[in-house]
Amino acid sequence: MLAAARAVEYLRRLQHPRGSWSDFMVAVGTSDAWVTGYTGTALAMAAAADHLDPAVRKAAAEGADAAADWLLSVIGPRGAWGYHGGVAPDADSTAWAVRLLAARGRAIPESALTFLAAHESDGGYRTYNDVSRTRRWSQPTPDVTATALLARHEAGQLDRTELASAFIRLIAPWQRPPGRWTSIWWAEDGYATTTALEAWVAAARPGLTPVPAPVRAPQTAFGHALWLHSLTLTGATADPLPLLDAQRPGGGWPGDAELLVPDPSGGGLTERSIDARGIFTTATALRALLVAAPPQADRTPPPPERILGYDQVIGTVAADLGIDPDRAVAAFRELTRESLAAPAPWPTAQLSGLAGGLPVELSVTDGTPALRYTVEVGDPVLPAFPRAVSGLYAIGRAAELLGFGESWSRARPAIEAMVDPSLPVPEGCRFWVWAGVDADTNGNEVLKIYLSALHHDLADGRAFHRVATALQRLGMPPSAPALAAFARLESAGFCQELGIGLGRDGRLGAKVYYELPGWQPDLVAAVLADAGLPADPSPLVPRIPGVLTEQVAATHRAGIMLRVGLPSGAVTEVSSASAFMRPMIGHTEIARRVGDWLGSTGDRRAYDAVARRLLPRWPDKTGRLHSMFTRAYSGDAARTTVYLRPAFPTLD
Repeated sequence: MLAAARAVEYLRRLQHPRGSWSDFMVAVGTSDAWVTGYTGTALAMAAAADHLDPAVRKAAAEGADAAADWLLSVIGPRGAWGYHGGVAPDADSTAWAVRLLAARGRAIPESALTFLAAHESDGGYRTYNDVSRTRRWSQPTPDVTATALLARHEAGQLDRTELASAFIRLIAPWQRPPGRWTSIWWAEDGYATTTALEAWVAAARPGLTPVPAPVRAPQTAFGHALWLHSLTLTGATADPLPLLDAQRPGGGWPGDAELLVPDPSGGGLTERSIDARGIFTTATALRALLVAAPPQADRTPPPPERILGYDQVIGTVAADLGIDPDRAVAAFRELTRESLAAPAPWPTAQLSGLAGGLPVELSVTDGTPALRYTVEVGDPVLPAFPRAVSGLYAIGRAAELLGFGESWSRARPAIEAMVDPSLPVPEGCRFWVWAGVDADTNGNEVLKIYLSALHHDLADGRAFHRVATALQRLGMPPSAPALAAFARLESAGFCQELGIGLGRDGRLGAKVYYELPGWQPDLVAAVLADAGLPADPSPLVPRIPGVLTEQVAATHRAGIMLRVGLPSGAVTEVSSASAFMRPMIGHTEIARRVGDWLGSTGDRRAYDAVARRLLPRWPDKTGRLHSMFTRAYSGDAARTTVYLRPAFPTLD
């Protein structure tokens, strides 16, 4: 079964080095323990499948064992598992962890089985047992009930007779016409139906002869997998071809499992989330294929495709600005070959901190018109370090295309100081490597590399140390004049990232980015003085008439950036950054006010050209077309830059 083998390979490729997986970003964070238990159980099922190639079974067993090891290493103080380690344990997450441990023959903590038993009620198993606090989340559901019963059965705590009795009493009454079970946690009824039928089969099919049927035909890979699995469990005719046709060249399926977070007080929904990496969907498809798809039903995945809409945006904007569109699109495609491979997971804040979860952001200045953008690079679903390496390969390809091979080689030692495989970067890292291009009408081009200092991801207090090491590898002297300004900023905010600019003939540039809790004019004046520039913050004041005031900017996240001369180590430019507020007057009116402001500070042509192309895709007062703006000062003049987000293309 080539499809199942490719799925195993995909899940192993996305597995964190310590053995976990993570997916589904909600307000409390991204799940790891629950997703790891579920995905590890799918691999354990593959490891036990006699019809798979021995090498595939071995890879699946290794992945399942690594997942089991990780779960045992992070078990909570109550001897159970939760959505992730920072929230209370729950019966569903614990049940999937127990099922994995049982499948791999591991000793199961007695505390976990006691925890599961304590969640049984007259109507089934509760996800959470604290009824007074979690309210609706404590209602029994058939999917959690079935998974908990299967876990206790597979752990040897319930025999088949006891499982059958529990099925008739706690699961069968939940069946709904036309042969399905539903859950408060899932948009797709197939999930609850599949888990209920798994328990029914394990209990020797007691009490009813269900004929599962969805209310409507499944529209997602997740839905196809679940109903294929459900139909197969009852012996009904099941067609695996729609699921096989949805498999991607890399072996996975696009993440479209929709998790629901109901309002615990009993209202509607508070959140919806999908598995952006496709881990949960792929694990579900693997489980279905292992029970349903005969070898002759296999399919060869279609060749890789690409999200073309952003290529069109770049080409059109380049032409509007008087820049060669073919060369612009060629460089863009090299940078985004992996990140915009279809079906891309965008937009998703789970995978990217760029542009609110979009993979592209454009910027314009009030100077000479130029095409400027920043993009996600590399395969966005990989674990942190392989994803960063994938991104660096993309940047290397673009460097060769643009003729920056020499500067790329000179920058590599600095990049390696920032992208180090020994750093314990968590799987949820949303930014390690980005890239960008500046190209003007005179043929000048710069390839930009943005490297995260990992302040939040590692919380080890060494973010600036990593940046300083990289700067020294770029040629900055250990006693550089810029160090005084950096020391001042270290006491006021944190080092966020290092930007490296590549030019022709081996030329390199560097810029260091700091995040601050808000606009601080006294700090900016002091940094300007440290840089040997006039200690007057007025050229950098974050003020746009009718859009943002200096007083408001002081209460919101802000940034300050220092351009460092190489090899002198002097600060040659200081910039301030402020975020736009969420739109309350509509994008069109904001664009008019921003355009007028840029016209008063310099040249507004680039802004008008870009805004004209991006505005139609953003419904007024929806989303964030304008993200932030910066003001840069080098002692003789100030330059303004505005950042705009192109909406995710709905039509190619």
